[in-house]
This record gives sequence, structure tokens and C-alpha cells, in this order.
Amino acid sequence: MKKYFLSYKNAVSAALQYRLNLGLLVISHILSLSGIMYLWISIYESGQRLGSYALSDLVLYYVILTLLLMQVRDQGAEAVMLVSEGVGLGFDVCEQINQGEISNYLLKPFSFSIENCLKLFAKVSINAIFLSPVIAILLLLFGKHIALPNTVGWISFSGMTLIAALFYYLIYYFAALSSFWMINGRPIVYMFLIFSNLLNGNFLPLDLLPAWLEPITSYSPFQFLLYLPHNPMRTYNL
Repeated sequence: MKKYFLSYKNAVSAALQYRLNLGLLVISHILSLSGIMYLWISIYESGQRLGSYALSDLVLYYVILTLLLMQVRDQGAEAVMLVSEGVGLGFDVCEQINQGEISNYLLKPFSFSIENCLKLFAKVSINAIFLSPVIAILLLLFGKHIALPNTVGWISFSGMTLIAALFYYLIYYFAALSSFWMINGRPIVYMFLIFSNLLNGNFLPLDLLPAWLEPITSYSPFQFLLYLPHNPMRTYNL
């Protein structure tokens, strides 16, 4: 276990090298969220509404969505695309397979899968540190429009966030393994990214999508990435 702890520690040190990227990402997300929130606030103040969502529910949804995206987004080579950590991990695994780097793990008592999982959670850990000031800023900006959850809601949200990170890892890691049978597995990772963005609640809450999509979203693993982690925050309000 000591070797894996050392791997996690090295991954944390490597992630800290991108502190400027993290800071700029925080600023960009706050500005983007501010624009979206002022748009919805204006819409609701004019007397319109979105489905069964009250303004406080919708504001809470997009605040949680922003926090989750900041928690799982890549700060490394793929940061230009602003894709999630899991997607960045998928591209890294594709590269390691194509370059033959994975053969090093066949000669060592070291798990390739576990090391990549630790790298993902190392980046998530660093992102979590940067979330504290973001939460304070978001509450300052939109606190009067948010129905805050109770302690159970926060605990449930934390647990679901860990599950979401694990699902990101599993989905894009297995997609990247297609590189064993293809010249390059990147197209498979991109395909999963497209379906993920459509079915994970990135644009709208999944219960607001057309009814004919409900059978797909109900059984889709992508709902665990962004949509379901938000539910405890809405259910356990103060």
C-alpha cells in the first residue's frame, strides 16, 4: 500500500503545478455561472418558470453543477477543451497504450488501473481545496435565492460526489482500453463524451428533458456524473 500512497502523493504534487490554471478556472466558472443565474432570475421575475422547478431549486442546481464541474475538470494537457478529469484520464490512458508505456507495468508489481485511479482522485483532492472560497463567493452572490440543505444533504452530496468521480474513472478508463484493439482509442473517448454531455444533466436537469428520453436517462450510467449528486441537496433542505 505504501507504493500506492507514494503514487497518490506524487500525483498531488504534479497537480499543484497547475495552480494558475485552477485559479483561472475558478474565475471563469464564477463569471459563467453569474451570467446564467442573472438570466434565470430575470425570467422568473417576469412571471415565467421552468417545469416544476422554483427559482431557488434552479439556482441551487446550477450552483451545484458548477461545483461538480470544477471538482472533476482537467487541469492538465486537455484543459483547453475544459473536459472532465475522467476524459483527460481517458486520453492519457490511450496515449500510454499507444506508446507502449503500459508494458512497464507488466514487469512490476504495480497496478496500472489503481495508479490511474489514484491520479484522478489526487486531482479531485486538489480541486476540492479550491472549492472552499468558491462556495463562499457563490453564497455571497446568490445566497438569497438558494434554499440551503441541512447536514444530511451535505453529507449525501459529498458521498455522491465521490461516486461521480469513480464513475468518471470507470467510464472513460474502459473507453480508453479500446486502444488495445484500435490504432487510437481517442474517438471512442470522444463518443462517450458526447453521450455524457447529453445525458448527465450538464445542460438541463434530466427530469426536464422530453418524456421519450426518460427510459434512456433512467438506465444511463451518465446520470451519476452530474444529475444525481445534486438530488440530496434539493431533498434535504433546511
